[in-house]
Amino acid sequence: DLMKQQIIIVIALLATSNAFAESEALERHNESCVSCHIIDHDDDFYTKENTRMKTHFDLRRQVSTCAVAFSVGWFPEEEAEEVKFLNDKYYKLAK
Repeated sequence: DLMKQQIIIVIALLATSNAFAESEALERHNESCVSCHIIDHDDDFYTKENTRMKTHFDLRRQVSTCAVAFSVGWFPEEEAEEVKFLNDKYYKLAK
């Protein structure tokens, strides 16, 4: 059935697009974020008990603050992808 094929194609394209965005976010993170911090960026860095990231707003604010302070030159959508990457991988904060 043609409709089912079209739906499958759209779902596949969306999944590929999401994976590509996550891959780009990880690359930006490694280039622009990890290099600025002295301590290792392992999972414990993000999931420590005394994290300042209590809300999704805190995370967006921190990413934006760093992007501006270190002149990384990200577009708003890149910044949003970085927030999504960090939240999906580590923080799991409600929007």
